[in-house]
Amino acid sequence: MNTQQLECFVTLAKTLNYAKAAEQLSMTQPAVSRQIKSLENEMNTRLFQRTTRSVTLTQVGWQFLPDASQILAIYYRSREWMESFHKNERNVLRIGYADSHANRLISKILSPILDSQNNIVPELTLDQTDANLRRLSLSQLDLVIGMRDAKFADEAIDFVKLRDDGFICIVSKAHELALECKKRRKKCVSSSDLWLHRQIIAIPPYLLKHTFSRGHRIIPVNDELDNVLCATISEAYSLALAGAGFALIPEHLALPHKELAFFPWDESPHAPMGIYCRKEAIHDKDSVVCKFIGEAKLAI
Repeated sequence: MNTQQLECFVTLAKTLNYAKAAEQLSMTQPAVSRQIKSLENEMNTRLFQRTTRSVTLTQVGWQFLPDASQILAIYYRSREWMESFHKNERNVLRIGYADSHANRLISKILSPILDSQNNIVPELTLDQTDANLRRLSLSQLDLVIGMRDAKFADEAIDFVKLRDDGFICIVSKAHELALECKKRRKKCVSSSDLWLHRQIIAIPPYLLKHTFSRGHRIIPVNDELDNVLCATISEAYSLALAGAGFALIPEHLALPHKELAFFPWDESPHAPMGIYCRKEAIHDKDSVVCKFIGEAKLAI
């Protein structure tokens, strides 16, 4: 498989016309046809249905089109940054994170770096932590910021702890828990305060089965109540705003909101929060990753 085959496939898939595809590609129709046939032979499948009057994608062709487009996009993006890299014009910093609420912290860390180096281009990847850590292992990301994942191990990757993060309780100001705390002038909550109220539990899907099937819980859960499960802190915020219950979230992901009350949790356990990156990046003091870690330590 090569880029010319993919260009011909993607262009023909969009135009469904050999003459138009050839014109857009500055090729002859027979040349486009040869590239399509070559790709189909290599993939051992038919990508197009052809008649004397029409060209249509097969079911396999429809399913392959997004992948082909993505492969081309990655190829051209990689070629562009390699060319720019050698001209010292562009330095891409690929950052993985697991929740949109981390954007505020990432922005705070990036701001002084971008002020001093305008040739740095951040690329952000929002995905579950395990997926981003796989990308980091494959050198598809430069760093991953978030809570430490106890299941992850890679000798080439280091975790730089920024702090031990506790949990904070968020709840609608109109919720019974918030009203009771206000009445009693409480600035923090205990587990006994929380126990009677429904909880919104934010657990990434890849940890959900592991957490509940094996009893690995770091926050108390009253199973007698009709608790709510969600996948992200953003979802937990939405549910808390709707009055569905309270949520316990890591401190670094707690964004201010005028309709929510925030209470430190007295018995909160703490877990390492920090940055995963490749070991060689830490030892290169001039690397962008090393500078990011330095600014992160100041921002936390």
